[in-house]
Amino acid sequence: MYSSEDLERFYFQYQTEAMPKGISIEQFCSRNKVPYNIFYKWYKDTRNKIVEVKVDGLPTSAQEEPKQECPSQEPSSTVTKPSGVRILVELRMTNGLHISQKNLSYQELKRLIEKLEGLC
Repeated sequence: MYSSEDLERFYFQYQTEAMPKGISIEQFCSRNKVPYNIFYKWYKDTRNKIVEVKVDGLPTSAQEEPKQECPSQEPSSTVTKPSGVRILVELRMTNGLHISQKNLSYQELKRLIEKLEGLC
């Protein structure tokens, strides 16, 4: 039996490998021996499980830091002022994509959101 995590990874693989080539999800399921009816039921059940999140204000350490614009740098290579607050972000999108980032600073969170906005 396929777990939700298995189907999530399968759908991500479809989006990154097959969708850009114009392959339908039915064809991709067939080629990878995943029953389409199981995938479709998972997709239908999970795509509406989205919770709206509203963030008010800035952490105190972020208000004091000067704004640094470095879009070409990855968050792991950026040196930021250590603060006591670290952020965990977990996103599940209506198309089944799941994004999880742990131990982010406020600046790294801003950078992640800017990158995600570019995808919209």
